[in-house]
Amino acid sequence: MDEQIIKINIENFRYIYNSIDIPQNILDKAVDIKNTYSCFNSYYDPKMIWAKKIYNNKDKYNKPKNKSRFHIIIPDFTKKSELKRCLIGNLNKLSIKNKDNIYEKIKEIISLNNNIDDVFMIIWNYIKTSDNEIYINLLSLFDKGYLETMIDNLWDNYINNKEWDPPKYIYENNLLILNDEYEMYCEYTKWKRGINNINKIWIKYKQEHLIILLNNIADYILIIYNTSIYKYIIDILLEQLYKILSVIKYKSIIDKIKSIDIQNLDNSTKFFIYNIIEL
Repeated sequence: MDEQIIKINIENFRYIYNSIDIPQNILDKAVDIKNTYSCFNSYYDPKMIWAKKIYNNKDKYNKPKNKSRFHIIIPDFTKKSELKRCLIGNLNKLSIKNKDNIYEKIKEIISLNNNIDDVFMIIWNYIKTSDNEIYINLLSLFDKGYLETMIDNLWDNYINNKEWDPPKYIYENNLLILNDEYEMYCEYTKWKRGINNINKIWIKYKQEHLIILLNNIADYILIIYNTSIYKYIIDILLEQLYKILSVIKYKSIIDKIKSIDIQNLDNSTKFFIYNIIEL
C-alpha cells in the first residue's frame, strides 16, 4: 500500500472538537432524538447532527416530527409467551454480581420445560442484544450434545443464508448520509450488534470452521470493493472481519485484505484495512 494514514495528537483533536459551537436548534434536536429513539440514549452526540447538516446541506431535519402513534395491546397467555416473559425477566436482571443466582433459575427453567428449543432460541435471540460475555455463557447451561446440535444447525443456516451480509434496506439506503432516517438507523445498529454478538459465539464454539465465514466475507469484499455504489457496505463487512481477526488471526484472510487497491476507497474503509493488516 502506497498511502499512509496521518495521525494527529489526541490533544489537538480534543481542542478542535471542544471548540465546535453547536447551534441551539441542533442541541434541541439531540434531546428530541434521545427521547424518541432508544438506540441513541446511551451514546448520542449532538455534534453528529450538526456535522451531518453541514455535509448534506439540507433543511429536511427541521420538519416537525409526527409523534402520534397507535398503541395496540394484545394479551397473550400461551405457555410459550409465559415462558418468554419468565426467561426475559431473569435475563434482564442478570449481572456479574447476581449471575450465579440467575444461572440457577435459568437452569431450572431449562430442566423443567418440555419444549427446550423455545428456551434455547429465546436465550439465543437475547444474546444478540448484549455484548456481555455472561449472556453467551448461558449456552453452557444446556446439555452438551443438545448444544452442539443446535450450534451446528444455526451455523449452517448462518453460512447458507449469508446472514453476515447486510439486509436489503441497508444496500438501498446509505444510512451514514441520510437525514432523519433514525428508525432505520436504529434497526441497522440492532442488526449490527446482533451480528457481532453471534460472531462471538462462532469464535467460541466453531473455531475449526471459522475460516469458512471469514473467506466468505473476504471474497465478497474483493468482488464489490471497486463498485462505488456499495462502498459503505465494505466498512460493515470489514468491521466484522476485524473483530474476529482481533481474537483469532488468519494470515490468509489478512493477505486477501492486503491485496485490495485502496486508491479509490473512502478514508473510513482505509482505516479498517490498515487495522486488519496491522494485526
